[in-house]
Amino acid sequence: MDQKSNQATFVYTTYIHATPERVWQGLTDPAFTKRYWRHPLTGGKSFPTDWQKGSTYDLVHEEVGLVVSDPEQIILESDPPGRLAYTWHTFTPEWAARHGIDDATAATWQAEPRSKVAFDIEATGQGVVKSTVVHDGFAPGSDVLQGVSKGWPAVLASLKTLLETGTALPGS
Repeated sequence: MDQKSNQATFVYTTYIHATPERVWQGLTDPAFTKRYWRHPLTGGKSFPTDWQKGSTYDLVHEEVGLVVSDPEQIILESDPPGRLAYTWHTFTPEWAARHGIDDATAATWQAEPRSKVAFDIEATGQGVVKSTVVHDGFAPGSDVLQGVSKGWPAVLASLKTLLETGTALPGS
């Protein structure tokens, strides 16, 4: 728990054998995100945007024809290749249905305040990057926090594996 805001926070740090520029590319280039950021029901996802502060983004699952657009899906910070932050995507009924989320759970998630995610990318030497993800803005007891806490480790492990080996984890 973050003591200052009394809101729950997800924090995950990993070390990746890559340059900060490659990690940035992994987070922002649709050709990369579709390879490692995958859902078993909807396939790979991308986030079309210009990645400029104040811009909006879409959440796209091309394989199933799902696009989530919302004017509140905003890039909050963009300082390549060191920091990227954006508001978390909208939980539309179409998104929930495609992801196998029941109506009651979807309604609970939709009622929660919009969270945000930030990536800090720091070169540590010898071709290694320290990547820290902070996903916050959750109310205590958040169901969305429980969901992202299960999803982020798999997504980040797959990104790391893709950048280090050229192949993402299967089924991530």
